[in-house]
Amino acid sequence: MEPTMSERGKSFIRPVTAAVAVGLAFLAAGVGQAEPAPKPPLPPPPPPAAMSPDPGVYPSTHLILTSYDRVRPEEYFIPGHYGVFFLSPMGLNCGIFIKGGFGCAGPLPGLPPDATHIGWFNGEQRVHYDWTAAIQFPNVQAVKVLPPRSYINWNESTCVSMADGGTYCERGELRFYITPNGTWLNG
Repeated sequence: MEPTMSERGKSFIRPVTAAVAVGLAFLAAGVGQAEPAPKPPLPPPPPPAAMSPDPGVYPSTHLILTSYDRVRPEEYFIPGHYGVFFLSPMGLNCGIFIKGGFGCAGPLPGLPPDATHIGWFNGEQRVHYDWTAAIQFPNVQAVKVLPPRSYINWNESTCVSMADGGTYCERGELRFYITPNGTWLNG
């Protein structure tokens, strides 16, 4: 005997209802949703010089130009070398080089021990303290100290010997500041 229409409808509805119920169970259980991957640990913080410090860290250019003594560049020439070269009160070998590049060599407080040169060189986009600064640095030893509270300007760059013994050099927004307690740079 053949099933009636109403019996055929019931047999069709049961599998469809079961399939819908199984699908809803999967959705309710969150199947297909993966747990988010754990976040990787944050890298260690950069050394102080690599941070972009608050602009207040840098000396006021207005204060320097109005309160510090400007020295004559020719007093800091070294025969056979282009630029002005000076020793900082902290004993760093510093200078302003061809086309206004500037830098210092020696122990740089707050930086890794192998960071011994910091500077900006013509054609670069930032001040830096890596091995490329060392190979670009002129092979010149300064002989004269730039006295505290004085500055020198050469080829549109300025270097300053601060009252606290620090050294500040700048060319527009490219600058560094070396103090007995730390080193900052930007650009």
